[in-house]
Amino acid sequence: MMKKVLTPATIAIFFWGIGLLFINEYYHEYLRPYLYLSIIIAISCIVIDKIKEDKEEKSE
Repeated sequence: MMKKVLTPATIAIFFWGIGLLFINEYYHEYLRPYLYLSIIIAISCIVIDKIKEDKEEKSE
């Protein structure tokens, strides 16, 4: 059961949330760029994952 909970994605989201809380508390002026950077990184990961899935489907 713990294997389904502790995946790389959930660990990454956990550290993202910790970073968000830290920046919000101590460096409030950098909160908006942090969120923009988070969106860019998330979209690029989704695109890369989709490209990998398409390559796997074509090879089958």
